[in-house]
Amino acid sequence: MSEFRPVPTTDREACQRILQYAFAPSKGPVAPDSDGDWPPSLFDQRGLYEDDTLRAVCKLYFLDTTVRGAATTVGGLGAVATPPEHRGQGFAADLCRHALSEYREAGVGFVTLWPFSTPFYRRLGWGTANTYHRFDLPPSALPDYDTAGQLVRLDADDWERLRRVETAAAAGTALSLRRSEAWWRERTLADWDGGGVPYCYGYERDGDLRGYLVYTVADDADHTLSVSNFAAVDEEARRALFAFLGNHGAQIERVTLQLPPDTDLLHRVDDPGAVDCTVEAGPMVRLTDVGHLERLDWPGGDLDCTLSVSDPLLDRNDGQFRLSVSGGTATVDPLPTIDSAADVAVDIATLTQLAVGTHGVDAAERLAGLEIHNESARDSFADVFEPEPVYLGEFF
Repeated sequence: MSEFRPVPTTDREACQRILQYAFAPSKGPVAPDSDGDWPPSLFDQRGLYEDDTLRAVCKLYFLDTTVRGAATTVGGLGAVATPPEHRGQGFAADLCRHALSEYREAGVGFVTLWPFSTPFYRRLGWGTANTYHRFDLPPSALPDYDTAGQLVRLDADDWERLRRVETAAAAGTALSLRRSEAWWRERTLADWDGGGVPYCYGYERDGDLRGYLVYTVADDADHTLSVSNFAAVDEEARRALFAFLGNHGAQIERVTLQLPPDTDLLHRVDDPGAVDCTVEAGPMVRLTDVGHLERLDWPGGDLDCTLSVSDPLLDRNDGQFRLSVSGGTATVDPLPTIDSAADVAVDIATLTQLAVGTHGVDAAERLAGLEIHNESARDSFADVFEPEPVYLGEFF
């Protein structure tokens, strides 16, 4: 029988070997790095053991964000890995099941992850939370705006100012991060992945920080400048940051940016044909418990319906429920299995997307697994599960 527990110091090297093989196999079987804190400070290292042998590992993050306009903590499941000799035996799914249970016991209702395979995690009940746009363009293509403020160099000691801009820029967007001081210092502005220590510049006017960007410059043929974080609280700051990137034309040949799906960069440039733009699937998200819907704010309307939920991983979510919403508050009551169809049928991945705002009812019917069997419930269900902007852009 498998056991899910913290990875002790005695298994540190075994854990690091699994992670190295999974995410950096090109390095070969080099000795693990024994430096640094253990257990790590930014996440909880967990392992799945069978007969006291480490079979799979993962990292549990606790991330400050918002869902349905309210501040909350979501889980970040990262670095799920199984060594090749133990793959294909169900250990990854078992590890995910245990991780979801630990998050649920901690009061965390949503768990996000960046998938190595979307179909794999879809089969375990995760749904894509958001897409994002990746732009690749020469700096000369960026518009040269004239703004009144100034660009200033920032570092991790400015994390509180950066966080205020981050929060203001992402207002109204579900799953947008509110990074802690440790996250700014050890992740966003650190060389945590071997890609180099990033630069951070902010746009400041009258002493007020109104935007920032975080980027690295690669040692490649194009000296590519890659922006990993871009935030602006107003149009002036947004223009200033684009102009700042454009001013690197004598130093670099390409700029890449990852931006939310509602970006308007193609409308800003004179020659959209000079810009390569791709839309990519971002992180995935899933509920740990259907009952967590009770802890969200639902100002959109009133609802009383029976709900049939299918969950491939967690039995407690697999069944029928009565979902009632009144005065902005939801109640979820499990029901005994009955022969008649529920008013609404949905899989846990689609229910999660409805809950965070990725899909409204029409999109969930068209693109995902929502089925409305009782048409009289449609309008009230749509009023409650209104779509909202969703964007989690930081990899973990």
